[in-house]
Amino acid sequence: MRWKRMFMALSIVAAALHLVGATNALAADPAKPQLALTLTAQKEVTAKDAEGKPKAEWQEVRDVKPGDILKYTITYRNVGTVEARDGRIVDPVPQETSYVSGSVEGKDAEITFSLDGKTYQAPPMLKYKVRQADGTEAEHDATPEMYTHIQWKLLKPVPPGGTGSVSFKAKVK
Repeated sequence: MRWKRMFMALSIVAAALHLVGATNALAADPAKPQLALTLTAQKEVTAKDAEGKPKAEWQEVRDVKPGDILKYTITYRNVGTVEARDGRIVDPVPQETSYVSGSVEGKDAEITFSLDGKTYQAPPMLKYKVRQADGTEAEHDATPEMYTHIQWKLLKPVPPGGTGSVSFKAKVK
């Protein structure tokens, strides 16, 4: 059973790494802005402080089980020689997890969500349609558990050598 949890943890991290890297590949010309991305995943664990009181800590993901909370952090750095404008980071919510409502962070970024990886909206605008028994369609508000992708549009240019980070939390199903 332990190997299964380890495989699941690695799959959850690898899925996010693959798609982040694929959607944000580096340009070949160093005279262009280039945002290099690094993804890390940590698991929330309960530890005890010096007084023996429980406190939450973030640790490297080694294994996961249903109910675990994972934090994904994408660090970006402009490794090019010119300012990077209109940067965009897209990351999937890994399979076998669901987005934790209100956990997304991204200083100076416009944050939107998707149900399909193609169309992005702010949560109040994110809708889905359901065909009803009579053949008509009804529109409903999407819930955070339905989000499949998160997009951060960087609102400020990133200077050469400039860095930043964005993050979100997901719960293992």
